[in-house]
Amino acid sequence: MDVLVVDALARGSYGRRIVTVDAIGAGPRTVAGVLEQLGIGVELTTAETVLDKPSMLEDYDVLMISAMSVDEGSVARIVKAWRRRRGRRPVVVGGPISSDPWFLARVGADVGVHGEAEPVVEKLFTEGAIDSGVLYKEKLRSLCGVAYREEGRVVVNKRCPVMPRRVWEKYFPSTRLIRGYPFYWAARVYVEVVRGCSNYTIPRLEGLLPEELLPARPVPGCAYCSVVSLWGYARSRSIELVYREVKELINQGVRRIVLSGPDFLDYGRDWLVEPGPLVDPRRPGPNLEAVQSLLSRLSSIPEISSGEAAIMVENVKPNLVTEEAARTLGRYLKGTPVHVGAETGDQRLLEVLGRPATVRETIEAVRRLRRHGLRPYVYIMYCLPGETARVVEKTLRLMEALYRAGAEKITAYRFTPLPGSALGKLAGRKLDCLPNHPVKLKAAEINKRAKKRMIGWKLRAIVVARHPRLHRWVAYPLHHGPVVLLEEEGLEPGDIVDVRITGVYSDRIIEGSMLNMVGRAV
Repeated sequence: MDVLVVDALARGSYGRRIVTVDAIGAGPRTVAGVLEQLGIGVELTTAETVLDKPSMLEDYDVLMISAMSVDEGSVARIVKAWRRRRGRRPVVVGGPISSDPWFLARVGADVGVHGEAEPVVEKLFTEGAIDSGVLYKEKLRSLCGVAYREEGRVVVNKRCPVMPRRVWEKYFPSTRLIRGYPFYWAARVYVEVVRGCSNYTIPRLEGLLPEELLPARPVPGCAYCSVVSLWGYARSRSIELVYREVKELINQGVRRIVLSGPDFLDYGRDWLVEPGPLVDPRRPGPNLEAVQSLLSRLSSIPEISSGEAAIMVENVKPNLVTEEAARTLGRYLKGTPVHVGAETGDQRLLEVLGRPATVRETIEAVRRLRRHGLRPYVYIMYCLPGETARVVEKTLRLMEALYRAGAEKITAYRFTPLPGSALGKLAGRKLDCLPNHPVKLKAAEINKRAKKRMIGWKLRAIVVARHPRLHRWVAYPLHHGPVVLLEEEGLEPGDIVDVRITGVYSDRIIEGSMLNMVGRAV
């Protein structure tokens, strides 16, 4: 029996990534790793590859797809291509898309995996629900964490309990199958170090929403976020498992590693409160001994210590960015971006939404990170419920304050209600939002201004391809950052070069000239 795992994350309706095209998430490799441990034949590919060459599906007996809620259109297209070639052979879909189990009927899949995938995927194959490319629905009835179609209806089984840390650590993501991604050698490859979130604050949505749109029972976490409902409380992987995964990926040719999690500074905090769960976003403070031990161990990998490969972290909560935490991150991650959630400049709205940090803490976190050599990227959300002209005005002022504090980029994104979040009942409703929202326009203006501060910088980048329209080489900064356009001739994909920034092309792209050739990524 051969299984194909397809990464459809962030492919939207069209089967292709439009933004963050250089990011490879951890979920599909995690699922593939479970199958490898079971001795099942498995390969991993992308939605683009399948839709460009659907004949490849004929080589497989089971299709598994990882996707988000916004990817439903792409999933439906992939399933349709599968049905044409493989008929009723099983299709299993997991990831955040499964927060709304009725997606199964809309896309034509057989099984949805909701919550943590590893134990569910393991039982699908070890308990005979999927065997020799055949789905036995009677075997699904006793399994937690699945939804499935039966006799024209969708059956939703209870969610599996959150895996304790020691159980989670039994599983190991595939590193071999990273080669299923085009340009894996230039992409940011995510390695999960923290799963779940410590913010179990209950949002206070009464007065913000009409009663019929309030959740049936309290949903902890930031009101717009589904992490807690999907993955539970925060847990940290052991240093040795993270080290092993990073080392194996680098041996495969990966050069840019992102240590992922809803909050990197939750790393090791759960160890301080065990055997209880970590459900407080503020206490205890950061476990800097654990953070330093992890980063020190990873920095000992020769390719990282020599500058041929880079590690960076994903997100931090502003309230955990103490001066010592910023100093520790700067010691090992200098010159890399760190994402900080600000969301809105209105303190009251932050409290209503269940955010654990204040506006003042966010500005101070950016200032501290910048002071210690990091490059803060800040998330701002617009068209949130409760947004008024006054809220927008406060948010615009906050964005300017963040720029002055040292933010290198403001990522403005439109509120989208997610199934499983406290605001989940808004999903599918038409929400008013200005097409040229002032927050969106302000972010573009600040980002262009911030990129002008980069002129004269030196950085290391990996050459990826010729831009089809601009006829210049596209390169990704090793430590992440805006795409770099290079004029030089004679370059090839996979070249690692040192670059000086010479100009700003747009709010997302900078221009540079090559200083010298460093080596090859592939």
